[in-house]
Amino acid sequence: MKNPKGKGSRVERQVKKIFEEYGFEVIRSAGSFGKADLEVKSIGSIQVKSRKSFSILNMFDGAEKLVIKADRKEPYIVMPLKTYLEELKK
Repeated sequence: MKNPKGKGSRVERQVKKIFEEYGFEVIRSAGSFGKADLEVKSIGSIQVKSRKSFSILNMFDGAEKLVIKADRKEPYIVMPLKTYLEELKK
């Protein structure tokens, strides 16, 4: 394994930049000393994960968005970040 901490930091910075390009104020918790990796003003806390692959991506099956729910947990919606940000702009 190369440098997983470096990869995580790089991806956090990339995601932070995307939010900023859409006009959001973002604070990055470098080293994950906070509860989440990013805090986006008017949106909330964001946890960023980066892996070679995620099996959840296979569940989209051609759809634009995916709702997932574990037993006795709240449902979550999964969608591409830029799709989410475009919908927020509307």
